[in-house]
Amino acid sequence: MSRSRPRKRPRQDKSTFDHDTISYDDDYDQISHREGRLRRVGNSSLTAILPRDVVQNVMTSWTILSFWNPPDDHEYALDPDGSLYSTVLEADIMRDEEPAAKPTKKKRSKVSKRPHLVWMELHRQTYLDEMLRWAGRGDATSNVDCPDCVERSIEPCGRAEYRCRECFSPDLTCASCCVRRHRSNPFHRIEQWSNARFIEVSLKNLGLKIQLNHTRSYCENPIPCHKNMLVLHTNGIHEVAIQYCGCARAIPQHIQLLRRRLYPSSQLVVKNCATFELLRHLHYLSLTTKASTYDFYRALEKSTNNTGVNVPKSRYRALLRTVLQWRHLKMLKWAGRGNDPTGVKGTKNGELGIRCPSCPWPDINLDDTWDKVPEEMK
Repeated sequence: MSRSRPRKRPRQDKSTFDHDTISYDDDYDQISHREGRLRRVGNSSLTAILPRDVVQNVMTSWTILSFWNPPDDHEYALDPDGSLYSTVLEADIMRDEEPAAKPTKKKRSKVSKRPHLVWMELHRQTYLDEMLRWAGRGDATSNVDCPDCVERSIEPCGRAEYRCRECFSPDLTCASCCVRRHRSNPFHRIEQWSNARFIEVSLKNLGLKIQLNHTRSYCENPIPCHKNMLVLHTNGIHEVAIQYCGCARAIPQHIQLLRRRLYPSSQLVVKNCATFELLRHLHYLSLTTKASTYDFYRALEKSTNNTGVNVPKSRYRALLRTVLQWRHLKMLKWAGRGNDPTGVKGTKNGELGIRCPSCPWPDINLDDTWDKVPEEMK
């Protein structure tokens, strides 16, 4: 009959382990060691405790240079006698330190938190009234005579019917005084008071003529420009009456325009010009925004006449040519080609590129002896 209980696996390792507790009564001031051995008594083992041997005395160990362990001083403490602890423990009430006060946040005013609400409640009606005031004559409601004529003692005084939307002074003047004021500002927008409202009128219709190639003197033989001459400025499209110089000191007409900061779109029969201010403004706008030249020209048309009636003939193609030439000339100027004796034709490939300020360049940020440096240091 086979046994149902399986046999135990025979022990492979004949060694045994025995754990015996040894009382620890050593002296803290001494470092000692002792050895023991097992003694077989039947099927059990006993530990034979041998006397301990002192290895080192802690009290005198500081005399050894390689070891320093000063003894504990039981009299040195923040509370030597423990009275402070007993006082706190036996106290009826324990006082905790008050927490540090949080910095108070400055209270914001209503103007700071809700500026639009304050403006709507206090200033909206006032702002609207002032805008309507600009739609009328304003301070010149009762002034009929031109203030410039009165100041210069001109008789009879002209009627104050014209004002400029660009000038800082809002007073109304007569037609001749308005033209006199705008000899140096021919691209301002003029309004005329008619039938209890203002209508736009050009300085060309008031009689302003722009004389080129002469600063203060009059030309003996002025040559009028094309009758459909238009000038593109930052505030719109202007019809102007330009007179070229035809006297003994005459120069080509397109150069006369350039010397008055007017960039012509052609050189033979000039019908369109753009001011340097407009070209610079368009250049910066194209670099900083996604607006196209077409959108910019449409904005100029809306600035001139937003009703869609009597819109000037489109000069969009001419403006595209002008902007392209302007950017090319700016690139040549920044590269120093205007000061080079060989001129624009002497420009080589890559000379219009912008130099890296961090790269080494001879005669700029390199020492004069840079070519004598060993190859491994170049």
